[in-house]
Amino acid sequence: MLKTFYIKTYGCAMNVADSNTVRNLLTQYSLQEVDDWKNADLIVLVTCSVRQQAEDKVAGWGIKAGEEVFKDKTVVVTGCMAQRYDRSTNMTVDEYEKILKRRFSWITHLVNIKKIEQLPKILKIDNNDLIENKNINYDRNNKYQGLFSTSNGCDNFCSYCIVPYARGKLVNFPKENILHDIKDFVSNGGKLVTLLGQNVNSWEENGESFVDLLKEIEQIKGEFWINFISSHPKDFSDELIELITTHDKFIKHCNIAVQSGSNKILELMNRQYTKDRFLNICKKIKEFNPDFRITTDVIIGFPTETEGDFSETLDLIKNCDIEMAYVGKFSPRKGSAAYKMIDNIDLDTKKERERRLKNLVNKIRETKHKGLVNRNIPVLLTGRQKGITYYNHEILLEKEYEAGTIQNIKIKKYSRSGLAG
Repeated sequence: MLKTFYIKTYGCAMNVADSNTVRNLLTQYSLQEVDDWKNADLIVLVTCSVRQQAEDKVAGWGIKAGEEVFKDKTVVVTGCMAQRYDRSTNMTVDEYEKILKRRFSWITHLVNIKKIEQLPKILKIDNNDLIENKNINYDRNNKYQGLFSTSNGCDNFCSYCIVPYARGKLVNFPKENILHDIKDFVSNGGKLVTLLGQNVNSWEENGESFVDLLKEIEQIKGEFWINFISSHPKDFSDELIELITTHDKFIKHCNIAVQSGSNKILELMNRQYTKDRFLNICKKIKEFNPDFRITTDVIIGFPTETEGDFSETLDLIKNCDIEMAYVGKFSPRKGSAAYKMIDNIDLDTKKERERRLKNLVNKIRETKHKGLVNRNIPVLLTGRQKGITYYNHEILLEKEYEAGTIQNIKIKKYSRSGLAG
């Protein structure tokens, strides 16, 4: 009989949110979460397949643990690894499951995250153990910061990406459900609402846009901030820019994934916008609020990327004042369109370009952080001596404050990685 569980999460914030759903589901059936997987009857791995490295981490974890220790445990794999299969060879999900189980013999069940509600039935957990039946999908153990999925899947089919194959076509979650969870979170003292989606700003329902959804969330009573990730430049409207830059409940930060500053590479990636489109978004944001913080994602070494293409990316980062970039070296993923392209950029070149990009971003960030010294900035206290600024920086504090409150804090010190006040 299963009494305890452990969740290990790989990858993006979407997977963290999926883990929260699994956690809430299992606790509703009286299972107790433990901090050490060795003490768990049930282990749930919420996996990522965006890069080969992410899948290798799962394999590495199993090898390091040793298959012998899994004999008396139930191991469930969900997330992208449990859903991905190569459509180009017409492989069925069942065939893919057999292949994955041959690679990882310690796996007991593969469960599509879209069918996670069936997990108790799959594990034969007795319905008599059900202690509550609330449709709450955020982490109720994290009192002040809540992750709320607005959708699942993606229809954009960027050439390097397997998310549409791993998570399926875009499905937007009902506004009613999203608002229900956020209202519950805020009424219980929640302070930072973060909306999630593979392309979160593409959400729509019955003619209502992502901006309409944000406006309804904004009207929820209570003192809280709103954030969202990840956003796509092609869906970043002028109305959205004005809303997040001028309305007080929205933190003054947004991650907008550019991936490359070269139009040639953007077209090969099937990103559906140009570098000028991205530049104009950043320009408009800064016109409304010069202090607004913009971060991005960049892929280094995409097939055929020349030194000139990479220089265009550096120029765009500089011109848009990007102070943080999540950088990934191109990794061909089977099933994606780019898998058929020749990966002609050697690893040393990718590493050297990654180093140059990070050096540029670090210099921009350090200059930005230095400019905040002696300024008073609103800070959400996530602990007595730590918090998140209105611009989504991490900050450490000299004095103690009540967790869950928003305080005006004078910035006294800075580093490349964060602030102190």
